[in-house]
Amino acid sequence: MSRLSRLLWCTTSFSLALGIIASAAPAQGVSRCPLNIRRAGQRVERPDPAAEGAIIAFLGGPVTVTCGDAVMTGDSAEWRQATERALMIGNVRYRDTTRTLNSERLTFYGTRDEIVAVDDVRLVRISSGAMLEGPRVTFSRTPIAGARTVATQRPRMTLPSGRDASGAGQITIVDADVAEFIGESEAYATGSIVMVRGDVRATAERARFSETAARAVLYEDAVIAGEGFDLAGDSIVAGFELGELKTIHAFERAVASGSRFELQATQIRARLAGDQIEVIWAFGEGRSLAASSQFTLAGDSIEFAFLEGRADSVSAIGAAAAEQRADSIPIGGGELTEPELDASPGASWIAGDTVKAWFEPDDQLFPEPAGDSESGPGNARIRRLWAIGGARSFYAAVRDSARSLDASRNYLLGSEIEIVFEKGEASSLSGVDAIGVFLEPAKEGEGG
Repeated sequence: MSRLSRLLWCTTSFSLALGIIASAAPAQGVSRCPLNIRRAGQRVERPDPAAEGAIIAFLGGPVTVTCGDAVMTGDSAEWRQATERALMIGNVRYRDTTRTLNSERLTFYGTRDEIVAVDDVRLVRISSGAMLEGPRVTFSRTPIAGARTVATQRPRMTLPSGRDASGAGQITIVDADVAEFIGESEAYATGSIVMVRGDVRATAERARFSETAARAVLYEDAVIAGEGFDLAGDSIVAGFELGELKTIHAFERAVASGSRFELQATQIRARLAGDQIEVIWAFGEGRSLAASSQFTLAGDSIEFAFLEGRADSVSAIGAAAAEQRADSIPIGGGELTEPELDASPGASWIAGDTVKAWFEPDDQLFPEPAGDSESGPGNARIRRLWAIGGARSFYAAVRDSARSLDASRNYLLGSEIEIVFEKGEASSLSGVDAIGVFLEPAKEGEGG
C-alpha cells in the first residue's frame, strides 16, 4: 500500500485531519473538523517543496469529502498536509445542516474551520431560502451563534421577506460591494447598495436586514422609491408584515416627493398597502414643509391621508399655514420655505393652529390649479380648506355678483375659517366668531 493510501485509510484511533493523522500535523493548530475522504479516483502524492517532510496529494474525481455534518463533492481535489488545507475543484457542491453551496472552487482551512468558495458561488440558507451569489464567499463551517458568511466583489443577496396570506411572499434582491449573513436571521450589506423588491427600489451605502424583526434599515443617503413616490433620509427603516412592505420611516433631512409634490421634515413615516401609500406623516424637530407646483404648506407636523391610492386629505398641525400661488413653484429645486402670509397681488392663504385640506376623489397630492386643461389623474382639484384655532385667511374668490372679472379679496379672522372650492376655484368663505374685510374690485372702466 502506498504512503498516501495508508494516510487516507488508516484505522488507528487518531482522527484524519485533511487526509493526515492529526497527531502528525505541524504545530500550527489543531483542526476542529477532521476530514474524511469518502470517495476518490486516482491519487497522486508529491513532496511539498514549501514544507520538508510533508506531502501534497492530488485526488482524481469524482471526490467526496466529509467534515462533521458537512459533505463536499467535486471533480478533483488537492490536499496539503503542512497547512491542513483541502482544495475542491470543478462542479463543487457543499452541504451542512444550515446551508448549501455551489461553486467552481472551494478551499477548506482545517486549522480555523473556514471555507472559501470562488467562481460562480451560490450559497443558500436552508431555513429561510436566503441566498448569496457572487465571485467569492467565505464562512466558518461551525454553525455557532453570530457566525459570519461574507461575500465580496459585488455579490447579490436574495432575501425572502416573510410569507403573505397565500404562503408566497415577495423577495428582496440586494446588490452591494460586500454582503454578509450573520447567524441564521440577520444580513448586512455595504457599498453602493441597490435593493429591489417588486415595484420598490432603494439605494444606500450601508444596510441591515433582520428576518426576525421583519425589517430593513438603510444608512447614509438612503432612498426608497415606489409607485408614485420617493422617500429619502440619512437613514430609513422599512418594516414588513406577512411578506408585505408596510411602513417606511426616514430620519434626518427626510424628503418625500412625487411628480407633483415634495415634503421635507426631520422625520417622515409612510404606511403602505400593496406598495401604495395609505398615510404619510411628517414631524420632528423644526418645521415640516410641503409644496406642489402651486401650493406650499407648513406646520409642526403634517399628515397626508389617501383613499384607494389617491390623496384624500392633508392636515398641518401647529402654527399651520397653506398658501396658493399664481406663479409656479419648482418641485425638487432645493430647500422648501415657509408660506408667505402677505397681501401681495395674487396671494391666497389660510393659517391657524390646524389647517386641513380635502381633495376631489380623483386628485393627487397637492393638486394642480384650476385652468389645467390636461385630463386624467393629474388634473386634480382642491375641494375644501379649513383652519381652526386663531384662524385667519387672505383669499381670492370669484363671485357671481362680482362687478369685474378680477377676483375679489377676503381678509378674515375667527376661531374657525372654511373655504369651499368649485372646479378648483374658491367659491365661498365662512367663519366662526369671525370678523373681516371684503374687497371687491372696481367695475371695468371705473376710476378711483
